[in-house]
Amino acid sequence: MNELKEIAFFPSAGHVKILGRTVALEDCLLLALSGSGVEFTYKGTKLTVTFYGDSSVKDRDDGTVPWKDQARMAVFVDGNLQLDTVIKKEKESFVVFGEDENAICGEHTVRIIKLSEPRMSSVGLGEIRVLAQEPPRPTSASDRYIEFIGDSITCGYGIDTASEANTFSTTTENVSKAFSYLTAAALGADASYVSYSGHGLISGYTGNPDIPTLDELIQPYYEIFAYSYNTFRGKRLETIKWDFESERKPDTIVINLGTNDASYIMQDDNKLAAFMEDYEDFLEQVHLANPRSRIIIAFGLMGDELFETEKEAAESFAEKTGFSDIHTFRLTPQDPEKNGYAADYHPSAASHMIAAKELTEYIRSLGGAYNAL
Repeated sequence: MNELKEIAFFPSAGHVKILGRTVALEDCLLLALSGSGVEFTYKGTKLTVTFYGDSSVKDRDDGTVPWKDQARMAVFVDGNLQLDTVIKKEKESFVVFGEDENAICGEHTVRIIKLSEPRMSSVGLGEIRVLAQEPPRPTSASDRYIEFIGDSITCGYGIDTASEANTFSTTTENVSKAFSYLTAAALGADASYVSYSGHGLISGYTGNPDIPTLDELIQPYYEIFAYSYNTFRGKRLETIKWDFESERKPDTIVINLGTNDASYIMQDDNKLAAFMEDYEDFLEQVHLANPRSRIIIAFGLMGDELFETEKEAAESFAEKTGFSDIHTFRLTPQDPEKNGYAADYHPSAASHMIAAKELTEYIRSLGGAYNAL
């Protein structure tokens, strides 16, 4: 048996599989979007992970920190949650696994992901240390890759609280329990999640249907790495463009948008027409960046009143462009009497599981790489 030795490494492609949109810096991997992170295997025992906080961890009273919800991170070892923490310091290291000196050496798979969304905070994944026989290896890339584009539902907003009376917090936001993440897992697919709570296509969430929330539209954020209220080492994330040419392209794109728009539209005919036009434009934006990716519009979990309009937008887009691999799927609206709510009347974990099962079966029915699953 090979002797165990401490091996330190940075989360680069030679050691880990990259999950979702990330940016490599000199000493860390910048994570912002929900579900972004890394995965690798090693044969050994002890695992230590280092994180770097963004400007949300700084203690200031001068108003320079616009949002104090810090990044929630998780580390899974062999599918079991070993660390669930909010990053509160500029640099923090955690012994995640195998701290016991009598720990049995074994083959382990590690997944490190960001559970919370980018708007409030980002995080740097720094040096990783393992007590192992040999350097870690990236897990194999799946031949299936799904990109989810959405809002709070896709993020897993408030899913770790059982009361609709509770409001937003990164401490209760958990993408690993969202329908998006569960669907990708069920299909054995790698995945990326471009999702922002409160955002829409003609309006973000609004409490007044006469006043649209125009600073919470998803379109400007699709072609960048991420958007955040806070900065990472003084850099604004939205200044980092996403390189669609060199980065891996999804075979399937699932769009779940419209819930926030509905708070503004209120079934007004003129607003519906504007929504349909902007939805078509967004489909074109997504398609131009990913011309060979199948597009699925999956909508209805928090109300399906805009589904028919979204279906019309998809049909119009297909007719105008000649792109036929676009599909619409109505998700069953949540049943709170049966399954309860998460925070702010969002879908509960049980409702997300139902939606994931529905969407998984639908994607399989479309065939292609998912047909044999």
